[in-house]
Amino acid sequence: MDRTLPLADKRILITRSKEQASYFSKQVLKLGGTPLEVPLIQFSLPDNKEEVSAELEDAAAHYDWLVFTSVNGVNHFFELHSKPLTNKIAAVGSKTKEALTERGYETKLVPSFYSAENLIEEISRRLDPERDTLALIQGNLGRPVLREELLRLGYNVKQITVYENKPIYLTKEDIEAIMQQSLDLITFTSPSTVHNFKKAFGLLDVPVAVIGPITEQAAVQAGFTVVASPEVYTMDGLLKEIITYFQREDT
Repeated sequence: MDRTLPLADKRILITRSKEQASYFSKQVLKLGGTPLEVPLIQFSLPDNKEEVSAELEDAAAHYDWLVFTSVNGVNHFFELHSKPLTNKIAAVGSKTKEALTERGYETKLVPSFYSAENLIEEISRRLDPERDTLALIQGNLGRPVLREELLRLGYNVKQITVYENKPIYLTKEDIEAIMQQSLDLITFTSPSTVHNFKKAFGLLDVPVAVIGPITEQAAVQAGFTVVASPEVYTMDGLLKEIITYFQREDT
């Protein structure tokens, strides 16, 4: 191993879903680190998917805007709805926008900072509650603040749950195998990964890196020590902050 690489000898636990962990693991490896994937969440279509498909068809026909709050929302939306869209589209951040672009759709509204609060601010600044109707495309654990605040501002809002975020239950052997590892960092990318980790492993004395302020709040409230939280709420932003943290610690 090239020990001049910024993550050389660092063992980093990744708690994302299995489908989403691969990219981050590869980046950690390229930088000399050892990624340990322990998926604590999984995503699936809702049990009432026929009903949800009908909701999406109605929303596509009658709502001016479709508002996507995650890449998962994009992917599951198009599993449930295959007809071309003529709606205007908003996205919570750059990765969600990229997922829509890959499917051939232009995103007309993206906030400068990627959070529900900033999305609300951008919508209230650019759209008109007397004119624009909004369908929110979310998961079952999506924060209610987006819908609640837009309703308070007078918008006609419909929230549609297109996927379910469920915990993955680890075996006793899985948990013991991780507990025997010497970890340098744990990464959390959502409040649900924080909660599921603590339920499975307890409060380990290992520093934590989080993807943004909402996850940071959940981690701090759970008792973890957060040492890295990026200004840009993406995996690349998180990786940059992790490198900065270890460079600071190793000097």
